Amino acid sequence: VLKELVQVEIFSSYIMVFWEEYVSDEVMGTFAPIVVYWIYAGFYHLLPPLDNYRLHTTRDEEKKNLVPFKAVVKGVLLQQLVQAIVALILLKALYFA
Repeated sequence: VLKELVQVEIFSSYIMVFWEEYVSDEVMGTFAPIVVYWIYAGFYHLLPPLDNYRLHTTRDEEKKNLVPFKAVVKGVLLQQLVQAIVALILLKALYFA
C-alpha cells in the first residue's frame, strides 16, 4: 500500500503540459477557444487551391458577402474581447466568492 501511495505522489508531481506552470486553467479556458478559432479561420482562407471541395466557391463568396473583410475581422475581435473580459470577470468573481 505504501509503495502505491509513493507512486501516486510521484505521478502527481509531473507536469502534464508545458504551459501548466505559467498559465492558469482559467486563462487557458478563456483564450484557447479564441486561438483555435483563428487557426481554423486561417486554414479556411488557405483553401482556395481546393475550391472544388468548399461549400461556397470564391466567386460565390465575393458576390454574396456584402460586409468588407476588414469589418468582419474588427467585429470578431471586438466580440472575442468582450467574451474574454466577461469570462475572466466571472471566473475571478467565482474564485473570490
